[in-house]
Amino acid sequence: MFSYLCAMALKKSYDLLESTDPWICVASKLALSIRTVSAIYRKHLKAHNVTMSQLSLLMIVGKHKFLPQSEIGRKLMLERSTVTRDLKRMIERGYFVKKYDKSRPVIYITDKGASYVESIIPDWKAATEEAKAKLGEDGEQALNLVLHKLTK
Repeated sequence: MFSYLCAMALKKSYDLLESTDPWICVASKLALSIRTVSAIYRKHLKAHNVTMSQLSLLMIVGKHKFLPQSEIGRKLMLERSTVTRDLKRMIERGYFVKKYDKSRPVIYITDKGASYVESIIPDWKAATEEAKAKLGEDGEQALNLVLHKLTK
């Protein structure tokens, strides 16, 4: 009965749809990989109330002490709207301050922000180790190769 109802749902045949395998899509494979690895990081970082995007901002600005806002998005390959939204939240929490240099915004990490990142790093390292263990050495090498090919 179920098969009959499914067959009746579509009135005509869609040959391209029926003959296409969605699992060959590179974007779908990468998105599934991202969701799988992101779940590992979310589990480890849950207590810190931080997203991976926000943590990336905290780490990159923390390593440099300050960066022009436009440089942050470029370095992390994030869209301007994502950077703006996450920076706003981080500034509101007191982790960053925004100053202007020749009318361009420059983001500085505060002591509160640096201390916050320090508190997160042990759990971030645990997440990284779990993800690496899941990938294995060959998987990690393959991931590095894929990243190199996509970003060169």
